[in-house]
Amino acid sequence: MASSLTAALAILVALALAAQSARGGNLACEELAPEVCAFAVSSGGLRCVLERTPEGAPKCQTSPVVAGGAAAGWVETDACVRACGVDRAGLGLPFVASADRRSLRALCSSDCQDGCPNVVDLYATLAAAEGMSLPALCEAQRTAGNRRMMMGGMSPLGAPVGAPVSPPVVVDAPVAAAAPCEEW
Repeated sequence: MASSLTAALAILVALALAAQSARGGNLACEELAPEVCAFAVSSGGLRCVLERTPEGAPKCQTSPVVAGGAAAGWVETDACVRACGVDRAGLGLPFVASADRRSLRALCSSDCQDGCPNVVDLYATLAAAEGMSLPALCEAQRTAGNRRMMMGGMSPLGAPVGAPVSPPVVVDAPVAAAAPCEEW
């Protein structure tokens, strides 16, 4: 079932890209299928967003959000959607502050951050609109994850946290007082 859904989405992305090429490179959000709408960018550089019609059916619309770092006429790949842990079926623009730890972990992963600039740009723009910084959120998420691992007996690299390398030194004999320093 999952593989047939993935194949269907791949076909829809391919059809959207073929339609874009046939129109001379003009990608209009309103012409995209709902299954490939989210995380797409129109030829005019505006982000596409999935909305509901008055009848309740999902429809792709052009949003007022400019895609700063993303290429105009872009339909995001399924690989980036998976790597960043985002949902194409989500209506409207995502609310960054409500992201759970798992979603934020995927969004802050190196696979997403290094390989999916369109998704990262969208979430960075939305975070900024909410008065937050995506890089700061990612750093806080990494720091909190490292702190949780240390409290659980694991180092940030996954190795068990052990006892100190050398035990404290016990001195049986009294220690002589240090001689006063000579003045020069």
